[in-house]
Amino acid sequence: MDVFYRKSSGEVDFIGIISTGAPGRPYDPGYFDELSDPPFTDGTQYKPKRVLGSAKINDSGTIRNATQNEIDTFAGLELDDKNQRQADTAVEYFQNDPQFRRIMTAFASILVDEFNILRSEHGLADRTLSQLKTAIVNRISKDD
Repeated sequence: MDVFYRKSSGEVDFIGIISTGAPGRPYDPGYFDELSDPPFTDGTQYKPKRVLGSAKINDSGTIRNATQNEIDTFAGLELDDKNQRQADTAVEYFQNDPQFRRIMTAFASILVDEFNILRSEHGLADRTLSQLKTAIVNRISKDD
C-alpha cells in the first residue's frame, strides 16, 4: 500500500497502489511525497478526508489518524502551498515564457525610462532593465 502526503502538513491525500495512481491528483514533488508500505496504526480507511477518526497524517513514516488540532491546520497549510505554487509559476512565466516575457520586458522598459527621468531630477543614478527584472522576480510573493 502506497501513501501520498502533503510535505507541509503530513496530511495523507491518497492511500492506494501507485501503479493505479491517485485519480485526478497531480502530485507536485515540491509539495507532496510518497511512502511505500508504511505502518498504519489506525487502519487504511481515510475517507472522508479532514474528519476526525478518518483523516490520516504521516507521523515520521507511520500513518495514523490525525488529531482535531492537526486537521484544523490542514486547510491553511494547503492554501499556503497553493499560494507558493502560484508564486513559483508566476516567476517561471516571467523568466521563461517567451510571449509573457516580451510583454513584461516591454512594460518594464517603459517603467525604467520613466523612473530614470524622475531619478535624474533628484540626482540619483539610473536603474537598468536588468535591475527592474530582478526586483520584479524578488517581489513576487505567495502572499499577494
